Amino acid sequence: MDMSPYRDLFVSEAHVHLASLSELILRLEDAAGDSAVIDEIFRHAHSLKGMAATMGYATITRLAHSMEDQLGHVRSGEIAMSAPLADLLLECGDALTRMVSQVESGAEIIEDAGLLAERVSVFTGDTASSVNTSPEPADIPVYDEAASLHKFRQSDSFKSVRIKTEILDHLVNITGELITNRYRLADCARHSGSTDMEAPLHELSGLLRELRDQVFRARMLPFSLISERFPRLVRDLAHAQHKEITFQIEGKEIELDRGILEEISDPIVHLLRNAVDHGMDTPAERQVAGKPHQGTIRLTMTRDKDHVEITIADDGRGLDPEQLKSTALDKGLITAQQAAAMSTQDAYMLICIPGFSTARTISDISGRGVGMDAVRAAVQALAGVLSIQSQPGCGSTFVLRLPITVSIIHALLVKCGLLEVAFPLNAVTRTLELEPGVIRSESGQQMITFDDTDIPVRSLGLALRQLDGSVDETALLPVVVCDLGGHPVGFIVDRIRGQQEIFVRPLKSPLTGLQGISGATVTGDGRVIFIVDAASL
Repeated sequence: MDMSPYRDLFVSEAHVHLASLSELILRLEDAAGDSAVIDEIFRHAHSLKGMAATMGYATITRLAHSMEDQLGHVRSGEIAMSAPLADLLLECGDALTRMVSQVESGAEIIEDAGLLAERVSVFTGDTASSVNTSPEPADIPVYDEAASLHKFRQSDSFKSVRIKTEILDHLVNITGELITNRYRLADCARHSGSTDMEAPLHELSGLLRELRDQVFRARMLPFSLISERFPRLVRDLAHAQHKEITFQIEGKEIELDRGILEEISDPIVHLLRNAVDHGMDTPAERQVAGKPHQGTIRLTMTRDKDHVEITIADDGRGLDPEQLKSTALDKGLITAQQAAAMSTQDAYMLICIPGFSTARTISDISGRGVGMDAVRAAVQALAGVLSIQSQPGCGSTFVLRLPITVSIIHALLVKCGLLEVAFPLNAVTRTLELEPGVIRSESGQQMITFDDTDIPVRSLGLALRQLDGSVDETALLPVVVCDLGGHPVGFIVDRIRGQQEIFVRPLKSPLTGLQGISGATVTGDGRVIFIVDAASL
């Protein structure tokens, strides 16, 4: 029987099992006697073996079978779970992942896992006996192909349909165009003076909201899709640097748009590597500081309405703002006057300047002064905000505040000089109307005080390099207050026009060079409205 039509399904299911295996092996290493974790690992290894045997992938079947046998010894208590066994099982997982990737590419499985399977089979927990013992490999059971294939077809996987990502992207684009055209119809009805269109337009709006929600649901993926590899990353880095670290993840079930997940994975990896390399102190240093010898890194995902917050916190060395300012001065990144006027929060954000690094030596992990600037740029490109809190000797916390999706968003439309622009609503904390007299100047910076908080303000027209950035001294000044990395900043505009749902279109050359602009939208009457990236201003 030709099994090639089922290859994509096998690859998809195999990747799920392998990701779960890696995570569960790390959990078992910390809780060796947890029978529930052992049973779950055993189930994934057994399922992978059965699927591979059904498809005729003998090399994958043999290695998975060896893992299953060894896990059976752990489950029965014959062998205790240990770091060497965890290393060996993780090595098997890596080899299986490579083989499944070869299947996915349509190539033959070229990896010979026979020696690795043999090492797993003879592992006894004792290095000497494991090397010298060479029992015959256990026989692999013969599978009934027809029965296995029937069970494969009846699995839960067939309760859903896998759709190519480009089709989902196209659906989002069509939905965005429909929303734009709905506003166009509303404008036409308003200009014609007819009331006959009110009811159908109201019904159309409801249907479009439902379509938008369903399309977004189809694109939403759980955070666990990218977070499953993070425990292994932290474990391997900690072992390489002889540090003892407990890694915790919360909120893995929270869903994000696929596009955001793709873009945020690398920034999170960099923050975790920094937390291990820069942030976490050694057991000896922690003992001197009176802290537990084992440090903790915690990755937390929380959701609040239309945005999520990803928090990466450690209880390591923390950041010293004075040292950061001194390093920036030595590298010529800031002036002495800037350093003197800099707040603690601003000092923390110095690590996001390209070329900034406090590492004494350059390693394959860090020290070249690249990375944090890329993290901030990636967050800003997603209309998000990066903020940093820290306390020397107690640890650091990095918070990434991101929208749920970046394709169709709610925005605040404002008039600014010759332009009409939009602020993503998730970046706006409040709007104000101020009398010009309440604005004061401090060290060359315009400031206001609102709710006992000092807020710097600037003309959005000047920030966007509009010719008319002047302020009318006789009228109330509309101000849009945004949260930028934990700091409120106000932008003076000419007029606030209200909220609207918009379809964000990416900019193309030569508009990609516009500072402070992250995208654009087209209104129902054909006007182009640019999306403001307040953080880059």
